[in-house]
Amino acid sequence: MTMALVGVFGANGFIGRHLTRSLIARGHKTACFGRHFPLDFEREFGGKAQLHLIDLHDDIHTHSRLQGVTHVIQLINSSNAAMGNTKIVADMQSNLLPHVSFINSCILAGVRSFTFLSSGGTVYGKPQSVPISENHPTLPLNSYGLTKLVTEQYLQMLCRGTDMGFGILRVANPYGPGQTGLGGQGLIGTILQKYKLGEEISIFGDGLAERDYLYIEDAVDAIVRTVEQEPMNDVFNIGSGRGRSILEVVSAVESALGVALPRKHIPNRSTDAPANILDVTKAKRALGWETTTDFETGVARTVEWNIRKGLS
Repeated sequence: MTMALVGVFGANGFIGRHLTRSLIARGHKTACFGRHFPLDFEREFGGKAQLHLIDLHDDIHTHSRLQGVTHVIQLINSSNAAMGNTKIVADMQSNLLPHVSFINSCILAGVRSFTFLSSGGTVYGKPQSVPISENHPTLPLNSYGLTKLVTEQYLQMLCRGTDMGFGILRVANPYGPGQTGLGGQGLIGTILQKYKLGEEISIFGDGLAERDYLYIEDAVDAIVRTVEQEPMNDVFNIGSGRGRSILEVVSAVESALGVALPRKHIPNRSTDAPANILDVTKAKRALGWETTTDFETGVARTVEWNIRKGLS
């Protein structure tokens, strides 16, 4: 699929930076969209990609910025699963409503394909069985997951009968260099942030809840493969296909750091599922994609990056 201009919305985020780097390296003409661009972002990508400030709440301005964009990758989100259900109305106002309007603007602007990063970790809720395939019931336990799911459904509905195709990627828990852990996003980043501050690691319940962790370069590879193919108008799980408990993750970070970390156990959250492991068979078959970075290597690279950035 020949790409005239790939628009990365949320380019300044953890995934967005890695994705922008990959798209440029593969020769794609790229436009970066975000609420702001720090100096280090401008230094790295200025001159290599178009940089556009955008606020999805401003529908008219957003529509004008979309002119010429052929493929949209939507990464923007202002909440996370750690918020639970404390800010439901705000979540709808800041994420669901502007995103639905944005999808409509993309259709009107003549965008050819729309890749939406959904949440493989939250849209399914409590699993009936693991690994979880794409046809598993979707019963989110938290507002973040429900907002992602409803956005998926609007995307599918609004694209019907139009020239815009879509790809929905239900991504597991991404981690890697560049993830800071600020705001409670990403367990590995959070552990390293706590280590930096000299604070205890909070472990929910017995620490045996399992999650699917995906190295950032593998996640980006799946997104790029979706961009480079004709839109399949389908939903794909993107994960490692392997579950790891909180305790296993803490131990892996300790091994990479070479130190024992102080821990404290706190009550489980009712908005967290006891397990989440994704079945990625469909993505392997349709996208020719699979993970290439083992967990220990990924954790070691993440720790190394944090130390280089002044963690110790």
